[in-house]
Amino acid sequence: MQMPQAPQPRSLMETFEAEFEENIAPRLQARDHERLAFKRKMVRNWLLVFAAGAAVAIAFFFVSRDVDSVFFALPAGAATYWFLIARPLKQLTESVKREIFIPLCDALGFTYHLFPDGSNAQYFSELGLVGSFNRSQFEDEVSGRYQGLAFSLVDAHLKDKDDKNTRTVFHGLLAAFEVNKGFQGRTVVLRDGGLIGNFLGGIGKNLDRVNLEDPRFERAYEVYASDQIEARYLLTPAFMDRLIALEQRLGSKVRLAFDRNSLLMSVELNRDAFNIGNLDAPLADRNRLRAIVADLSMIFEVVDTLRLNAETKL
Repeated sequence: MQMPQAPQPRSLMETFEAEFEENIAPRLQARDHERLAFKRKMVRNWLLVFAAGAAVAIAFFFVSRDVDSVFFALPAGAATYWFLIARPLKQLTESVKREIFIPLCDALGFTYHLFPDGSNAQYFSELGLVGSFNRSQFEDEVSGRYQGLAFSLVDAHLKDKDDKNTRTVFHGLLAAFEVNKGFQGRTVVLRDGGLIGNFLGGIGKNLDRVNLEDPRFERAYEVYASDQIEARYLLTPAFMDRLIALEQRLGSKVRLAFDRNSLLMSVELNRDAFNIGNLDAPLADRNRLRAIVADLSMIFEVVDTLRLNAETKL
């Protein structure tokens, strides 16, 4: 089935503004009573959490007469917190996300999935675009066609866990765009030394370092390629200027790989890209949703900045 064609990049915000009153706001306003009821319920539930924790702590103390035994109340308090606060909040947030992003993506001609599989994340790691990980969480995938290019964009939280610690290796957006021409080789643009070391120990061991003319680009990035001629064909001075400007606008580290007929990109935000915020403001808060659309617009500026839909050189 042919995917719907999305609006032109400069019309993303205009499309949102036009659709908000008619299609998005009514659905959110109809759910706002749930937000208010949830806030009232949370006050009571917090009292129950403290009461349950205190009751268990007092019981342990009177049974054992040991002050340290009150710490056994922590698991009971944590369990009560999960069932009375964390789980209901998670369920409401997921439901509200669907009410927000499904009509929003419909208006933009895209498709939204709350829980994607993130099956290509390991390939991003092999290319050095994210660190090595053994724990992963994926949310909020947006996919479809943009200016004739098939794309997918997913919010990823990747972690590495060992016997002692769990550390976040990446928290941000993983994007894949199909381009109108295939690449003869593989070109990877990396940002920092740690990932470069891992990359060179794996798939990158068969690639050569590419030295480019722009000293600003050389200080910020390291480029590796299987085809030096193609790499220089892709990484023109104009392209390097655009990539530096794009990273500055995003305020994030951006890493790229040109491989086969795709551009793979990681954008390290260190936050959830589709966070709907707290429940203090009405669900149909236009400013909250406008900020999300602005984030989408910044990501899709990659298409404009890199001119992926052009048949000519980048």
